[in-house]
Amino acid sequence: MSRRKPYNEYAGYVCSRRNQINGGWVVIYKAEEAGLDPAGGPWVAVCETHKTVCNTASLPKARPFLKIPEFCEECMSQYAGKTEQLKGGPNHA
Repeated sequence: MSRRKPYNEYAGYVCSRRNQINGGWVVIYKAEEAGLDPAGGPWVAVCETHKTVCNTASLPKARPFLKIPEFCEECMSQYAGKTEQLKGGPNHA
């Protein structure tokens, strides 16, 4: 395990990226190799902060989740709060 890519030795690991919303990690795995359910698709994106998963049919469809994990409701809630602050909305401190 490396500090730069802490999940790279996990079974089924494909790639990972720091979550821009909260600084955690979003990781793409090969579902079967990682011991995850492949029923929704052979590739799975995982928000490691919230343990939320999203299967996809292809690796190209999973890769955009590395930047913004739209499948994770908690991350998207945090993202909405940050964009409101940037706009000077009701959550602006």
